[in-house]
Amino acid sequence: MNSSTQASSTAARPLGVLAALPQELGDLIAVMQAESGVVTRTFGRRDYHLGTVHGAPCVVTLARVGKVAAAATASALIHVFDVDAIVFTGVAGGVGESVHVGDVVVGETLLQHDMNAEPLFPRHEIPLLARSRFDADHALADALAAACERFIAEEGLELAARFKAALPRLATELPQVHRGLVISGDQFVASAAAVGALRALLPDALAVEMEGAAIAQVCHEYDVPCAVVRTISDTADEHASTSFSSFLTDIAGTYSTGILKRFLAGYRPLAR
Repeated sequence: MNSSTQASSTAARPLGVLAALPQELGDLIAVMQAESGVVTRTFGRRDYHLGTVHGAPCVVTLARVGKVAAAATASALIHVFDVDAIVFTGVAGGVGESVHVGDVVVGETLLQHDMNAEPLFPRHEIPLLARSRFDADHALADALAAACERFIAEEGLELAARFKAALPRLATELPQVHRGLVISGDQFVASAAAVGALRALLPDALAVEMEGAAIAQVCHEYDVPCAVVRTISDTADEHASTSFSSFLTDIAGTYSTGILKRFLAGYRPLAR
């Protein structure tokens, strides 16, 4: 992020921060309430919480689950709340062979794996946009990745001690931060066969989820920077639903709280 774009919190356009489910936001709204107070506006049956978090002016909300819900929320953040940029935080299934439960993936590119308008358009291509992959903003992605690395370096041993029953791998290896392709679709992927099919079709995919690429498309169309960070809750196989549920309830908030605290403390509005 460009430090020359320093602006006071009162003058700066807010950052949009969203997740699909409440647990994925960690303590963000509680910190906002304590730091600046919260102004809540309801729009499109969603509550948008406005205030300052870790020094950054933000609009915090839930996108809900799925691409349509996420796209609608991103559009409202842009057109109603005039956000400077959008950051999505949450959990995902691991697809890349080197990606494990407890790792973190920062999306550098995003793609809708269930988009298929063949034979009119190539598979995965978004009609009339002539592209299938949407880039995250490099500065935002860099800052998110740095926040993830600091979180693991500073709290990794505590994570291992606290969650050793659920994440036994942490006994011998700290979580890893990966950067690359995140894929989205309106399915909860929960079988080894489905993971194999995704790997065959998109061998560079690291994680699969249900919102990120839709947000990236909306942000691309309106020239708004965005970035996506995903903690791996499961490996998208037959155990995915159990692993996802327990990770979401017990662990996801700890990751989001730790990562967003470090990211927002250094956030400055982007030069645009």
